[in-house]
Amino acid sequence: MTNFNLIRIIAFSFLITLVACGKDESIQLNKEYQGVEAELWSYFEKFEAEAAERGISIDLAAAGITGSIEKIHAHGTVGLCNHRLDEPNHVIIDADFWATASQNAKEMIIFHELGHCYLERGHNDDKNIDGTCASIMRSGRGGCIDFYTSSNKNSYLDELYSDESAN
Repeated sequence: MTNFNLIRIIAFSFLITLVACGKDESIQLNKEYQGVEAELWSYFEKFEAEAAERGISIDLAAAGITGSIEKIHAHGTVGLCNHRLDEPNHVIIDADFWATASQNAKEMIIFHELGHCYLERGHNDDKNIDGTCASIMRSGRGGCIDFYTSSNKNSYLDELYSDESAN
């Protein structure tokens, strides 16, 4: 095989990989959520996708849940779920937190607030034996250590979407 043919095969394989990956990404970002700031859309979609992986169907757009990024003036509060009687529930994420938070921290707080707003979960301050929080639904007052990382978030999400975690 000549170097030219080898380069063509490698280039073609690379192109196929790029096209395939691009399709998946565009599918994930096609859904719109009325009343939700665009920066939050991918997290709302991921909340639905993670539920679907666990056999649970969630449609936040149909539920009418809204969301915004704005200044929260309560000390130490980075997210809220406003339960409304006259309108759908509304997630608020603190603007200062959002500006500096990692992707995992953003995901965790949005999933926590959607746990309140959509799943109707209360707080759970249980601790693991090592002092880490046992639930993504921790209150922040229970003395556990947040440890939501790429390597362990599946266990937190399993707990979030489980029937046992419902109050």
